[in-house]
Amino acid sequence: MSKEILIAAAAVMLLAGPALAAPKGPASLDANADGKVTLSEFQAGRGDQMMGRLDADKNGKLSRAEFAAMRKPAADASAPDADKPGKGADRLWSRVDSDNDDALTRGELDSFLAGRFKRMDADNDGTLSTAELKPRAGKAKVGI
Repeated sequence: MSKEILIAAAAVMLLAGPALAAPKGPASLDANADGKVTLSEFQAGRGDQMMGRLDADKNGKLSRAEFAAMRKPAADASAPDADKPGKGADRLWSRVDSDNDDALTRGELDSFLAGRFKRMDADNDGTLSTAELKPRAGKAKVGI
């Protein structure tokens, strides 16, 4: 092979490698790449994403302020009430904070995600297919 072809092939591999190694979206939840997402994969993926992104003080819990950061609309970030969660965020908070201690633990989050998983599992086979992971038309995308 010529030197140019080898260099071009190496460049393609270097550029494609990170994209292949870290898939985005629903496929990233399928830890063992078997084409199905189990409850434990769903909880680990969504829980890790949420805690990693929102737990600003890294104490293993989410405060209302940290949680509100997820729910804050970007377009309203400059509004005077931008740091206050909306009514929808309050309702979601009350459903996830099952012990009402004003902090979300990983256990509470996993419990909430188990309920969400069950609602998404349309065929009740204990796994989520690609189709089941896609947002349904007319449904607002929820951050959790």
